[in-house]
Amino acid sequence: MKKQEESKITAIAYSKDKFVSRKLSNLEEALGFQDYRVVWINVDGLSLGEQLRDVFKIHERPIRALQRQTSRVRVFVFPEYLFLIVHQVYESEGGLKRERVGIILRDNFLITIQEIPGDVFDPIREGIREGEGLFREQGADYLLFALLEAIVENYVPIIEAISSKIEGLENEILSRSDTRTLRKIHRIRQDILFMRRTVFPLLEAFRRLEIEGSRFFSEGTRPFLDELHDHVREVLEILEGQRELANSLIDLYYSTISMRTNDIIRILTVVSTIFIPLTFITGLYGMNFRYMPELQWRYGYPAVLTTMLVIAVGMLLYFRRKGWI
Repeated sequence: MKKQEESKITAIAYSKDKFVSRKLSNLEEALGFQDYRVVWINVDGLSLGEQLRDVFKIHERPIRALQRQTSRVRVFVFPEYLFLIVHQVYESEGGLKRERVGIILRDNFLITIQEIPGDVFDPIREGIREGEGLFREQGADYLLFALLEAIVENYVPIIEAISSKIEGLENEILSRSDTRTLRKIHRIRQDILFMRRTVFPLLEAFRRLEIEGSRFFSEGTRPFLDELHDHVREVLEILEGQRELANSLIDLYYSTISMRTNDIIRILTVVSTIFIPLTFITGLYGMNFRYMPELQWRYGYPAVLTTMLVIAVGMLLYFRRKGWI
């Protein structure tokens, strides 16, 4: 992810038959577009709290909540506007990263405030620009639903990538298990937990939005909120299934390690068992008594070696017939 940059403001204003997109130097300029049906203002950066208070009369409490590094998912319902704090998730070299996004719905204005440039809203911008879908026919409440849906939908490819890693680890565990494999399993479990902690609070937030903030949505848009709630539940069900699979990977890993250890112990036991009679024979003839049979026999040494070989081969054949090796 990129480092946070100085705040940049862009505005997209549209009605059914007109559209304009423009960069702004400050939030006050956005008031010049209020004759459009919807005015979407996007702010990259979290440093415009004072302008939000002065221009749009936004309360300081949700602004401070958004600016906190540990900000969690929140829904603030005020008499004149809604203020939501949600999270976008990105994949980076260091793992999964989370970015705070503030969304304000006030009259025909919808304001998105992001930590850094770049988001998952480009398809929505393209749809508005080209007049596709319901964007030009609906108000700012429908745009709010579309943005939230885009955020939730963006979780899906990340979750699918986790599923692919789980499948790959299953094959890796069965073919080769070592400490690196175990570290990968724990990393996947951390990613699943990270996603679950990100998604789970949306259930309560969207339910509150649906109940307490329903007056901000038209009759035609309210059913979409229930659809959004269902989508979050589906994502959570997938994550729960992945969590169980990740736990089963741990069990599979230790079962594989145990089986390989048992195989090694079995082989060592077979080797030790074979050498027990051989050691007995060599120990017997290694005693330093003066009068021992076969000591003066010309073929004593090859006879003993042959006997030892026959015993070893015989024991191997017996173990094989019993299925021990």
